Amino acid sequence: MPPQPAVEDLLNLPAASLKSIAEALESGPLRVGISSGLLASYIGADAERIADIFHSLKTGGCGSDTLAGICRGFYAAKSRMETAGRDLYLTLSGPDVPGTPVVDTGTVARSLFQEAEEQETICSFVIYPIPDSFTPLAEKMAAKKNFRVRFIVDIAHERKSPDEPMPVVANRFRKRFLETCWPGSTSPEILHDPRPFSEDEKARGTMHAKVVIVDRHAALVTSANFTNSAQTRNIEAGFLCRDRHQVDRLANYFEALVETGHLIPVE
Repeated sequence: MPPQPAVEDLLNLPAASLKSIAEALESGPLRVGISSGLLASYIGADAERIADIFHSLKTGGCGSDTLAGICRGFYAAKSRMETAGRDLYLTLSGPDVPGTPVVDTGTVARSLFQEAEEQETICSFVIYPIPDSFTPLAEKMAAKKNFRVRFIVDIAHERKSPDEPMPVVANRFRKRFLETCWPGSTSPEILHDPRPFSEDEKARGTMHAKVVIVDRHAALVTSANFTNSAQTRNIEAGFLCRDRHQVDRLANYFEALVETGHLIPVE
């Protein structure tokens, strides 16, 4: 294995360059001899430094095939890194600052609502009216018989007194949500975590996640609740993930919470 500084230098090369160098070491001009001049056609200004690394490795006993194997290994690692970078997108919202682009969370969420073809899951600790925010989802529910929308919420923060019973709070939350937040005539599924109403203080917990999951192919994990201020004005941060494995893992977790009764309908 190359020393740590050499590893970093090689990993700084683009994946395509590492692949080309590996091929040139296996059956191309670099198999005969390595020079900065030859390497320049593959990596440009970094050629001299990479040539020194290869010469050092050759002095240590690495032949062309071994160097090619090292480059192919780094190519595979760098390809995964570059793919992961495309699958993960930082979402920032808040005041504009030089050099760092921001976009309000509501815009990202609405774009995900437009993407959905089969189902949408929205988790939010707090939900208050946002003009037209859920309209795309309501329209899809009306147009597609099997289109599914699920909200996972906290209702305990709407208690009017510490001892107000869960059915009263749930009924009031559902009525407010359907009358002021949801624009469609067909009601979505609304679930909540009942633990805040437990008589045992040690058993209490809160559904505090802010997540949007689309058809198991994209997920937004964010600090922003579904309120007008959080979606359009607050300083919020999150990540939009399109890595199918991670999105599946997130979706499976919430599905399992429903199946095991940790999340129950708001009725």
